[in-house]
Amino acid sequence: MAGLSKYFIAVFVIFYTFHCFAVFSYKNEEDRRVFYVFQNALMVMTHLLGFYVLYVRSGESSMLILCVLEEIVLFAMIILFANFYPRSSRLITNNVCMLLSISFVMLARLSYERAWRQFVIAAFGIAIALIVPFFVKRIHLIRYHYWIAGIAGLAILLVMMTIGTVTNGSRISLTIAGITFLPSEFVRLLFIFFLAGMFTDEEQINPETGRPTIQLIVSGTVLAAAYVGILALCKDLGSALMFFIIYMFILYAATRAPIVLIGGAGGMAAASLAGYKLFAHVRNRVRAWRDPFSDIEGAGYQVAQSLFAIGTGSWFGLGLMGGSPKSIPEVAKDFIFAAISEEMGGIVALCIILISLSNFLMFMNISMSIHEAYLRLMAVGLAVNYGFQVILTIGGVTKFIPLTGITLPLVSYGGSSVIVTFICFSIIQGLYVLSRDGVGDEE
Repeated sequence: MAGLSKYFIAVFVIFYTFHCFAVFSYKNEEDRRVFYVFQNALMVMTHLLGFYVLYVRSGESSMLILCVLEEIVLFAMIILFANFYPRSSRLITNNVCMLLSISFVMLARLSYERAWRQFVIAAFGIAIALIVPFFVKRIHLIRYHYWIAGIAGLAILLVMMTIGTVTNGSRISLTIAGITFLPSEFVRLLFIFFLAGMFTDEEQINPETGRPTIQLIVSGTVLAAAYVGILALCKDLGSALMFFIIYMFILYAATRAPIVLIGGAGGMAAASLAGYKLFAHVRNRVRAWRDPFSDIEGAGYQVAQSLFAIGTGSWFGLGLMGGSPKSIPEVAKDFIFAAISEEMGGIVALCIILISLSNFLMFMNISMSIHEAYLRLMAVGLAVNYGFQVILTIGGVTKFIPLTGITLPLVSYGGSSVIVTFICFSIIQGLYVLSRDGVGDEE
């Protein structure tokens, strides 16, 4: 059974992914229930089979205990969300649980201790997620105090720049009361709140066009540049890139001017060139991206090992505990996609991309269904934040783009990323409920 498990897991994930898109053949959410129940069954079988293989090959009974606890928490999320917010999106909830299931299995294979910590973090994130949609109904309080969110975000980054901890040459974390977290993950939410409020400030919107004035755009650009500049000084260029992309697309959604994307692309190219000239670790990453095998013992080691893992896994993988993903130093964080490709196979890896695409499309669909500008811009910001995080992570692992140090949402190991992703998904769920209730249909 353990030898055939990789084929069963691939089939389960394929059918689950198919239903992520098949549900759209039914316009009524009620008619989609049978798809959602089938997805839940496939999620359970993937999770249980993965842990069964880990138990058989490791002989550790603790694997079964962790598996049962994870199943309880995942089903608690599905049931509680469906009861607390019956008009929320079951597809989004299912996708969160499926991505977590795959993550739990792979992290348990890599490190039982990290898998346990990830489980505790996810349980805490789910508890927060159940509360957030309730407050989304009162989110207009943030709209009228958007400057507070903008200034608070800058203040947090300044504190990080001053007393933050340096990791791999970048000052990216803070430790408070023994708890280490990444401030930039949380500040991105404040940044989205700030931009959505700023670009829909009725007192600064052109009454004739209904779009932001030039003065407003300049003010927003200056503050966004301050965010990006602080992150650049901290040498956290991956986060700086994320902030820039979020700003560019929210501004485009607010102005609907193609010149924003053209100018943004030019600005991003100039900033990338400047980063290459100024920072040695950026030059190392670019060299590793261009030809990782030329310095396989140095800067190119992680990328080269990632490519070996992906190529070795082929379509169905080597089976759980059949490969050597631990040869990649940051495998549980930045390179977990490579580990999944090696042991679960390229098919499962592609399905993760498609499930993430399903999430992004749902986010954008929700944003387009909201007519109130403030809520729409917020949904766009959250969608871009999620979508580009996936692109940057998988792009770096597969050598499509240079490494950015960004983690894969809900799949990679990491407390701050998991908690913030839960909050983002919960806000989207709240916006979806508002759109289905007809709230925000008029300015």
